[in-house]
Amino acid sequence: MENLIEELTAKNKEYIHSVTKQLMLLGKSDEEIKTILNDILPQIIEAQKNGTIARKLLGAPTEFAQKYQPKVADKPVTEKNENPGLMWLDSTLLFLGFISVLNGIMAFVSSTSPVYGFVTVVLSSVIAGLVMYMMYRFFYRPKADGTRQKWNWKGFAATTVSVLLWIAVTVFSGLLPTSVNIQLPAIALIIIGIVAFGVRWLLKRQLNIQSALVSQPRK
Repeated sequence: MENLIEELTAKNKEYIHSVTKQLMLLGKSDEEIKTILNDILPQIIEAQKNGTIARKLLGAPTEFAQKYQPKVADKPVTEKNENPGLMWLDSTLLFLGFISVLNGIMAFVSSTSPVYGFVTVVLSSVIAGLVMYMMYRFFYRPKADGTRQKWNWKGFAATTVSVLLWIAVTVFSGLLPTSVNIQLPAIALIIIGIVAFGVRWLLKRQLNIQSALVSQPRK
């Protein structure tokens, strides 16, 4: 290789020096660099006989070296976790966080604002989570899968029943005595809401749970 380098013009020697430096920056070993140079030196020598410099033949040193940059493997696409129980829990925690924080803020703003009791908040969140899962299961998911939409009477019936149950639970749990359906202080409701949002975020991060609130194409 040294003999071939001696045959280079001054400009081409400078080019080889720059290429070597770039390859070293990419972490190439001495043997790898020698192999690469042994491949290109004959081409450069042949081209310079016709007055063509190495830069014009092979491109700028940085551009040439990029061809030998290690390829980063694509990260595998992780399937969303569509476990019904986890998706229901995910939606429940979302509603629990939202209802609790909203009630807490309303209680702070006005002492006369109606505030749900804790039992009502929890039961409403659980049924609301079920409603959202039903909508995902029977309507959003087929759409995301590209399935042709047809009248889904089972899905419509299941979702309708869930909504009616949601309303019934919210209304009738509100009739429970305050000794059972305790009305928590505003700050307690806000803390519960924040904790619910935090737990949901951690579970989604750890278990990659599919949200029932969005229709995402499945991989």
